[in-house]
Amino acid sequence: MDGDAPDLSLSRTITIEPDLIIRNALPGDRSILVGFREALQDSEREYHPNRPPGVEIGDAHLAYLEELALERDGRIYVAGSAGDILGFLVCFIERLDAGDLHVYDREREYGYISDLYVSPRSRGRGIGTALMEAAESHFRGRGLSVIRVNTLADNRAAIEFYRAIDYGFYEITLEKRLEEK
Repeated sequence: MDGDAPDLSLSRTITIEPDLIIRNALPGDRSILVGFREALQDSEREYHPNRPPGVEIGDAHLAYLEELALERDGRIYVAGSAGDILGFLVCFIERLDAGDLHVYDREREYGYISDLYVSPRSRGRGIGTALMEAAESHFRGRGLSVIRVNTLADNRAAIEFYRAIDYGFYEITLEKRLEEK
């Protein structure tokens, strides 16, 4: 990355519309983010049986995501309005292993969205889009050309959302559950 390039990583609060702001998460936001992570986990349980209840993993998994964001030049963004936090996003940079040569060098490092959650009462207001735009800005500022996000195959609402904001299919992972004999 060019040393003179501006840092577009939301080191400040940015107002998206009059009542919505996207900013970096603060330590005081953590209890709300744990609750959001638990809710996200519980919603994913509806789509796949390998997800434990949110209350069992929320705090520890958020700690893991915080560490990933710190280690991999990532961010945890929150969306807020009128003093309430309405959603969050976790993103960081992924790098393919040195021997993993099946993609071009320029795409071996990419932005990754690991978690996106908007509270049910706040959906449909552009909050998810605003959070994604913040992550895109962060990754652009790091000189990346690709962003990836995964969702469970049966989560049609998430797939439709990502497709509506110009994310296309990249890989499809198939699974077979082996029965115990």
